[in-house]
Amino acid sequence: MGQGEQLGVIGKQNKYNFMNLVRLNIGGKTREFHFGLGFIGAFLEASKISMSEIDAKLQENPFKYIPEMMYHSLKYAELRNKNEIDFDAFDVSEWIDEAGGIGSQVVVDFSTAFFQSLTKDVPKAEEDKKKVT
Repeated sequence: MGQGEQLGVIGKQNKYNFMNLVRLNIGGKTREFHFGLGFIGAFLEASKISMSEIDAKLQENPFKYIPEMMYHSLKYAELRNKNEIDFDAFDVSEWIDEAGGIGSQVVVDFSTAFFQSLTKDVPKAEEDKKKVT
């Protein structure tokens, strides 16, 4: 079984390419976390930060921003799937604690998937075009 299969990453290629959601075992069951415009918009608005501040805020206080980010990602996935929201931000924080805290594998996997989703469609610059002759 490949890494993407272990994480339950859904996408066109491997673990971190072209993905927009990840399934993680947290809170006693496998849950879907979705990355998209609706998620990022809700997270930014609720957190009162801008897109350019995400890295700094996560460094400054991961104990606040990681659970908030995971909550909004999970909530967005549930709304997309037309499911009732049966959890709140407090529940998500508790689940993270139960999983081992901010350094747990579930948080590492979520964070990796989130940051990879931000650059999934960004074309890579060709090195040859940068060379001036």
